[in-house]
Amino acid sequence: MHSQLISQRLQVDKAVSSSNPPWWWGAVACVALSLAVIVTYHGMERNGFHFDDWPNILQLQAIKLSTLSLSGLIEAGRHAFLPLRPLPSITFALDWWRGNGAAAPFLVTNLALHVLTTCAVWSLLRQVQLMANGGSLPPPPLLAAAGATLWWALQPIHVQAVSYIVQRMTILAALFTLTAATSYLKARGNTRQPFLWLACSVISLLLAATSKENAWIAPLLLLMTEFLIVRSDGPLIRSRFDRALIALPLVGTLFILIDLLAQGPISHWALRGYETRSFTLGDRLLTQPKVVLFHISQLLWPLPDRFSLEHDVQIVHSAASLAFWLPALVITAWCGVALKLAYGRMHRISAFWMLWIPATLVIESSFVPLEMVFEHRMYLPSVGFAGLVAQGLARTGSWHPRGRAVAWTVLATFALLSMWSTNERIPQWRTETTLYEQAVKVAPHSARAWNYLGISLLSQRRNEQVSPEHYAQALDAFSRAIELDARYAAPWTNRGVAHWVHGEADAAQHDLETAISLSDKDSAAFHYLFEIYQAAGRPEDARWARHRACFLGVRNDCYR
Repeated sequence: MHSQLISQRLQVDKAVSSSNPPWWWGAVACVALSLAVIVTYHGMERNGFHFDDWPNILQLQAIKLSTLSLSGLIEAGRHAFLPLRPLPSITFALDWWRGNGAAAPFLVTNLALHVLTTCAVWSLLRQVQLMANGGSLPPPPLLAAAGATLWWALQPIHVQAVSYIVQRMTILAALFTLTAATSYLKARGNTRQPFLWLACSVISLLLAATSKENAWIAPLLLLMTEFLIVRSDGPLIRSRFDRALIALPLVGTLFILIDLLAQGPISHWALRGYETRSFTLGDRLLTQPKVVLFHISQLLWPLPDRFSLEHDVQIVHSAASLAFWLPALVITAWCGVALKLAYGRMHRISAFWMLWIPATLVIESSFVPLEMVFEHRMYLPSVGFAGLVAQGLARTGSWHPRGRAVAWTVLATFALLSMWSTNERIPQWRTETTLYEQAVKVAPHSARAWNYLGISLLSQRRNEQVSPEHYAQALDAFSRAIELDARYAAPWTNRGVAHWVHGEADAAQHDLETAISLSDKDSAAFHYLFEIYQAAGRPEDARWARHRACFLGVRNDCYR
């Protein structure tokens, strides 16, 4: 009897194995996907450092390794500018050592990590299709996983994550979150080495958590993986322990809400940045549904002129506004459909991918005081759409050949569109000026975009003079920012400084005095007013401006 069971099991395994393509198909798919990404991002290595790259890399002494050593890498992690993200800081130290501070090695590493993440997406989609097909993987679902991965990898919305060096944090968090999910699935489906794969999943969780805080949602994703993928065709609740597991996210959410209402430690950590924002917590919660739908529209219609560092997004101030409750209703309906599908047995895998999107957005697109719009946030959530694309393409295997051809033609068209759009976006990240020239095209009503364009036009290398043309363009940009928002102090300060540097003292004084009337914390405005008052023979006013600049952090003014 025992020998008969073994014989039957061997026959089943042989039948499953015979329905699977050769092992090298997966390797070829991964190589092909990698080549497509590399070709699409060709020329990215000529881009430079931007914005948050300065405090995290260029101004951080701990990562500037002249010789490679384990102690040096440990110190780079310990003294990371963002203490909760030591892993990216260690990789920055490696790139500094490789290139002595040049941007190209950092960008090449970012691209290599995007390639690895592409392979991780492919691996997860492939593993899900494998489990959905009872352990077999015929060509249609295998090709579906590859096609969906290609669609994901070439999306122009990812340019910000890949070409903005500091957003390596986003890539690493996504890479290890995906690896954790794939390893968990392999552990649950592998009767020979489950503990090895489980250990790999745990290690990946730790690496993801030390890359960026949005990866802290990964345990919830593993819980979803267990109930919606592993148990896709069986009962969800099998024991009291299962009920406790399902209750964990609800208890955690309730705990966070209580902490926020009571202004506890989580509240102090998560909300401390609102004092420097132009919007409140309420404004952010009311506006984010609209922002999320906008980012989804960028995935669905990825033309290059829809992407930018800045976007004209009107902040929503009232819950009665259609701009809040219509997007909120769409998102609620999406989640409701996903939960209904999860409750049944036929479409749990689709429910998994549908819930993946809001789950991975919940940290960065809710109460945390981040920028209102930032395209790199869709890097990990967009994997959920790739999973849905894979599910849809896999089902075309039973379609009429003509319908199947139409589906694959649509996918190929969008992949080529994304490839072209991404390639168009790459040069826009060359310098701050090229970034903000694009920004004012996409967001012409953003005072901040015009202000930063003016700043970038006045930037110069050492021993280099700003050209008269750039000076005039910068003044125009600052003036446009002031025209759009006269209560915004920064362009007044910047235009005033530009006037002062070019010897236009009266115009400079007017702008700088306007700036300090709008913001009494503008240290640069007080510093240059000290220079102006001193040159004009107004010692009392000069002393007051110098003391104020010193108080606000201009150390040189403290000793003059």
